[in-house]
Amino acid sequence: MTSRELSNHMNTFRLIRPQRVKRNRPTVSCTACRARKQRCDRQQPCSGCQKRGIQESCCFESLPRPAKSTSAENSEGRVQSELRQMRSVLQSLLSQPGQDQSAESYKQLLESVGRIEQKIDQNPSQSLTKTPSTYHIPEIIFGPTEKVSVRDIPKALPSRQITDRMVSAYFNAKYVAVPFIHTHQFRRQYEEFWKDPTSSSFLWISILFSIMAVGAIISKSAVQESSLYINLSARYLVSGQYHKAAEFSVEALAMHLHARSFQKDNPDPDLDPSQLHAVTVRIAQQKFYHCDMNQFLQLVTPFEAEMRRRVWFFIQYHDVLTSLEYGLPPLIHGETSSGYHPTNATDDDFDEDSMVVSTRPTTEAQSMLPYVFMSRLLPILRRIICHTQGFEICSYSDAMSLKAQLDAWYGSIPPCLRIRSIKDSAFTDSNHIAMQRVLLELIYTTSITLLHRPFLDSMTYSGHEFQTALDVCRKNAVRSIGVYVEVDREMQKGGRLHDDQHIAANLPFSDFLMMTIVAPLEFFDCVDLPPVEGRPCASVHALESSRMLRVVLSNMCIRKSGPSRISNPHQYSNYIQSPEVIEDDDHVPVGSDRNVFGYEGVEVECGISSTEWDGTMEDSDLLIDYESFNEVFMNDACLDPIQY
Repeated sequence: MTSRELSNHMNTFRLIRPQRVKRNRPTVSCTACRARKQRCDRQQPCSGCQKRGIQESCCFESLPRPAKSTSAENSEGRVQSELRQMRSVLQSLLSQPGQDQSAESYKQLLESVGRIEQKIDQNPSQSLTKTPSTYHIPEIIFGPTEKVSVRDIPKALPSRQITDRMVSAYFNAKYVAVPFIHTHQFRRQYEEFWKDPTSSSFLWISILFSIMAVGAIISKSAVQESSLYINLSARYLVSGQYHKAAEFSVEALAMHLHARSFQKDNPDPDLDPSQLHAVTVRIAQQKFYHCDMNQFLQLVTPFEAEMRRRVWFFIQYHDVLTSLEYGLPPLIHGETSSGYHPTNATDDDFDEDSMVVSTRPTTEAQSMLPYVFMSRLLPILRRIICHTQGFEICSYSDAMSLKAQLDAWYGSIPPCLRIRSIKDSAFTDSNHIAMQRVLLELIYTTSITLLHRPFLDSMTYSGHEFQTALDVCRKNAVRSIGVYVEVDREMQKGGRLHDDQHIAANLPFSDFLMMTIVAPLEFFDCVDLPPVEGRPCASVHALESSRMLRVVLSNMCIRKSGPSRISNPHQYSNYIQSPEVIEDDDHVPVGSDRNVFGYEGVEVECGISSTEWDGTMEDSDLLIDYESFNEVFMNDACLDPIQY
């Protein structure tokens, strides 16, 4: 072929710049605001769509020009068209006569074109033209969660009657209801929600489903639906974009965490509660929940300031429980949190229009009073955790200083919250107040034990510090076990707590395991005693703790969704602590008539009676099935989640 003939095909393979599209004016409002002819603040999502709860539909339409992905697909199509035309030209040249010299070159060009086409076919346009904005970014905390839209709200809800029953069951269970959901405010929001479900925020709907999940367990009418409501709560959290620290984001996360902790069967075993708690802490700090809003009352109302204090208390309390459960350092530190506490006021004492939140006297036992005293204990307990876990250098004198603060806090507890026998409590005392007394006592004894336990490792056996730590740890362990035994007895049929089976969810299960491990220290200094002198009275405590641990380990894996129970074969025991143990005054105020379990003037029926035990023990009585013990701790599904 001559150069003249080739010149006819020169322009065939020449690249031509595509026609440039002129840029039009950008849109200044989203599609929803433009349809309603309303002003848009051009946020993503905008404030108007957030108020209407249609965040997903808030989008800004692009200008009528080809998208990037479409342009890339068109470019690929043009390349394939050019290759097909090149193939046809080469085939026509090969078919012409008198091309023997250049035929081989044409064949090689034709084969090259074929290889290029084959390579393009092996790489689909989807993988080549996808931009980063077209990828679906999975939710980091909740995993691949399917988002919901406004149209899904009526489909997800049961009937109004069923929903009312579950919400009512939650708020009537004072031992389960969290303090940061105001009853009257939620009632008004609830009524507005049923008037127009699509107008509510996704994050508030997440709070509603978390409340329904807890109420379903308490009411016992729809326990199997609890996992469904937990899942819906998570989906509305993700759809409401909780990570942007919008309104109700902290409350929705905290309520979702509370609902998951209350469930015995974890609906999502891959979700670590400690990670969810860490996200809640950070978002709360982003919204300045750790700051005292009394200094900024020009920005928030007294009602909002009080509710923020209650939310922050709940987060701090869960932070301490998470640290004790997982052996991790606290996420919240005293120097990064203002030292303010919730106000001792019920939901009936203040509302959204209140100018002042008045404080009730501490002589009256009501639902908010235990939270106030618990909030005062948290800074001390955080320091004890750091001391126990070795994150903070603490000498023996520092430990005694912390113990003095603990004793001062314990002495400030009003008489209405002092520990007393449950069965001997006044008939007018509600069950949740009785359990709050038990909880305050157990947290105090656990704190004392944690404070002294590190000195069992570093001191010599003959040292004063070691002997003091040994006495305090073993006596407080026996003291705590006695409280657990009494609670278990009252949970049995005929007991005062039998009708409120879920009330035991407030008791920290990990503390009980720790106390049953510490209780056998009773035998530490008995190695030189002859076998016939077995310290019968003192040995009963270790026998009781080992028996309880064996029963708990045997029942732990077979318990599904029922309340925590410790089977007690000695239900009618009337064993009273020996004078040797009662003389412990390390944590009892001087002059108080209090036995080892902390009950004022009450003889507590706990342990094993002298008529039931003849003073001798078999070796098998103190043997623990360590194989079952290890199996339980290796299998997380057997352990209950954190409760509060």
